Amino acid sequence: MAMYLLPFPILGGLLAWATIYFLGFKRTKWSEFVFGLAIFFIAIIVQNPIQQLPLLALGIRSNADVVAKGAAFTIAASLWLGFVAGLVQEGTKYLLVKGKNLRTALFVGLGFGVTEAFFVGIIAAVAAIASETPLDVPVSTALLSLVERYFAVLFHVGTTVFLAYAYREGFGKKGLIAIVGLHTIVDSMAAYYQLTGSETFMYATEAIFAVIALALMYYIIPRVKVEKPEEEKVIW
Repeated sequence: MAMYLLPFPILGGLLAWATIYFLGFKRTKWSEFVFGLAIFFIAIIVQNPIQQLPLLALGIRSNADVVAKGAAFTIAASLWLGFVAGLVQEGTKYLLVKGKNLRTALFVGLGFGVTEAFFVGIIAAVAAIASETPLDVPVSTALLSLVERYFAVLFHVGTTVFLAYAYREGFGKKGLIAIVGLHTIVDSMAAYYQLTGSETFMYATEAIFAVIALALMYYIIPRVKVEKPEEEKVIW
């Protein structure tokens, strides 16, 4: 049985949004949500050239080109892709939410993560159409894409709030290094299984990603809830 891929990453993002709602954040702060959307596109515009230009300079044009250079090069390329993603995305978040209250950071992270979910779903569909690849995928693949985006949105909410909290509590730079490190780990693992197609590594990556996302949520949600609400204001 096969299913149409496109809705599942998007549905995963929407389910994460629903989770935030049922955790008690029923009133979406739309200006902050849109700010998170903007941060996502800023990060992606910066991130992609930095990731790809060194590989292009080495003559790398596809995943097969990376794998053909051997296991060591594949691991190095995965670490590079993961590190750049972590540094650019979390660095951009940090610069733009430091000094903001935690509830603001929560909705900025939600806007970032949900936008990424839509972006991933649409890009996957466009790539499939461009390569004349069927958009129907096995049920397990469709459901995995939903679960991955669900935890990715929670991860982005968690990291964004953590960065705002770390800055407020006086350990902003150490907090940023820690979050960049976590992001590097999960994105490097994701890059490795995308390059090699290893299903075992894929499931291991998703399990670790879920644990990290849930741990971040466990840490930040109580801190957001006890924070005194501030006067509503547009942050950009």
